[in-house]
Amino acid sequence: MKDDLKQLLFAFDYALIPPGHGDEATKALKNFMSAIKKTDNEIRVSAISFNEAPEIKIVNTPIEKIKLPKFGIGSNKTGACSMLDKTSKLMDDIGVRLTNTPEEERPSKIIMTIIVFGRDNASKNCTYDHLREMIAHQRDVYKWKFYLITDFSINMEKLGIAEDDTIMIKHTNGDWFKEPFEQLSDKIVKLLQE
Repeated sequence: MKDDLKQLLFAFDYALIPPGHGDEATKALKNFMSAIKKTDNEIRVSAISFNEAPEIKIVNTPIEKIKLPKFGIGSNKTGACSMLDKTSKLMDDIGVRLTNTPEEERPSKIIMTIIVFGRDNASKNCTYDHLREMIAHQRDVYKWKFYLITDFSINMEKLGIAEDDTIMIKHTNGDWFKEPFEQLSDKIVKLLQE
C-alpha cells in the first residue's frame, strides 16, 4: 500500500438543498477541501450523487483538481432518493478498481462519507440490509472508515454507522452546513494524521 495516498469517497444528496442554502453548502465544501489539502497526504476523491440527473460521478480525481461546480447544487423537486443503489454502486466500482490496482499503488486508507437528507425511497437494486452488510464488510475486513451526515437519525441505525461517526444536520434558520462540515473536517484531518 502507498502510505501517503488516501482515498475519499462521497455519496451525496445535494439535489434537495432548498433555495437559499446552496451557497452555504458550496462554502462548507470549499472549507472542508481546504482543510483536507493541508494534510501531508496525496488525496484522491471519488464521488457519486444519488439525486441529480444526469448522474454526477467523479472517479479517482486528485483533490486539487476537483471543481466544485461538478458536484452541483441541484433542484430535484421529486423527493426521490436512490441512496442505497448509488452508494452500493460506488462501493462496488471502487472495490473493482482497487482489485485491479497493484498492491503497492493502493491507498493506505479509504474514508467514505454518505450525505443524505431524509430516507431512501427510490432504490430498486439495493436494500438497507444489503448496504449495511457491505459497509460492515468493508469496515471490518478492509478497514474502511465511514461517516454519515444526515438530518434523519434512523439512517445511522439502518446503515450500521456508529453514533460517533454520524453528524446531524439541524434545519435551523442559520447555516445548515458550516458546523457539520467543520465536524467532518476535524474527524477526517485527525484520521489522516494518525
